[in-house]
Amino acid sequence: MIEPSLRTIFLAGVIGIIFLLMYWDRKNVERSGILFFRRTKNGIDLIDSIAKKFPRFWNVYAWAGVLAALGSILLITFVVGSSVFDVVSTGQPSEDFGLVVPSTGDTVTTNPGYTGVPAEYWFISIVILMVVHEMSHGIVARLEDFEINSVGVLVLGVIPGAFVEPKGENMLPGGDSDASSESEEHHGAWDQGNWISRIKVLSAGSFANYVFAAIFLGLWVFSGSMLASPGDVYYTAQDGFPAAESGMTQGKLLAFNGSEVENISEFNSTASKIEANQTYSIETSEGAFNVTAMDRNGTGYLGVRFSPYGSLESWFLSLLMIVSFLNLGIGMFNMLPAKPLDGGHILDALIERFAGEEYRSYVNLWSAFVILTLILVLGYSIVAA
Repeated sequence: MIEPSLRTIFLAGVIGIIFLLMYWDRKNVERSGILFFRRTKNGIDLIDSIAKKFPRFWNVYAWAGVLAALGSILLITFVVGSSVFDVVSTGQPSEDFGLVVPSTGDTVTTNPGYTGVPAEYWFISIVILMVVHEMSHGIVARLEDFEINSVGVLVLGVIPGAFVEPKGENMLPGGDSDASSESEEHHGAWDQGNWISRIKVLSAGSFANYVFAAIFLGLWVFSGSMLASPGDVYYTAQDGFPAAESGMTQGKLLAFNGSEVENISEFNSTASKIEANQTYSIETSEGAFNVTAMDRNGTGYLGVRFSPYGSLESWFLSLLMIVSFLNLGIGMFNMLPAKPLDGGHILDALIERFAGEEYRSYVNLWSAFVILTLILVLGYSIVAA
């Protein structure tokens, strides 16, 4: 497990490396405000070959993505709408959605307006999330005969990302722009094909995130069963609680109140009987400690998390779970029907098809309203917490 001080160094080091790499490659890096990006043609051939190798599979994949997207749009609209309504009607900050930011803590912390994720988990998750998201866009785009102008990496402030840029639409500032009348008709991201093709491509990014969320969840379940040590009990002391104040940090539990600890199942039964204000002798791989339990909701609490996994195994399992969680959560939020999110562009395609081209301007107004509302609710939740 990475300690908070090391995690701070890691966070500063990663940010430093990102900016050093951008400086080293500065001749090829473009900038727009706090957005830095690097376009390249490398990778387009790979995307093209993947799309052409299994066209039937990718066609089924694309349609599955459309179905998932339509369900996601309804679900995320309900969830976010309900949360905003609760904030407006009660004045209470919301913890239902918010920014996902790197933190120096050793656990995921949910706060009004934002969720803190341990820094190394956050960076690994974001890289995986963005790469599979954009690759999926690109593969389905080539399946639907969309042209790709470039692929690349970007940094928004200090947040890394990736992109696949459709030809002639300038998703990012600068770059090549077609002057043909055909390209001039394009209005937004992935706007080359008919409305069905556009929705397929737009749905593919979040669908890839859902697929990888399921894959990493499966890896978490499988790894958990393989890495568990039923005969051992490991612990991590929580800062600010009795065990940590007595000197415990993390290690292997050997004996509790004079009785040898044999396995996690038996110890959980013992731990459930801990009483407040009672002192317990604890023998560990770190040494022997006397810990007085505090009163927490009417029961005794030592401030220790017990597990059948060692620190390295726990770190790995936590990584798998967080990668899964962020792929699902961010992929779902991306389906919110407001531009520039993919859900907003899907709404745009549906409005054009069923209401008419002239009504697309209302999607832009709706998107501006939604984004502004979210900014205000998140800001209020953070300040009022």
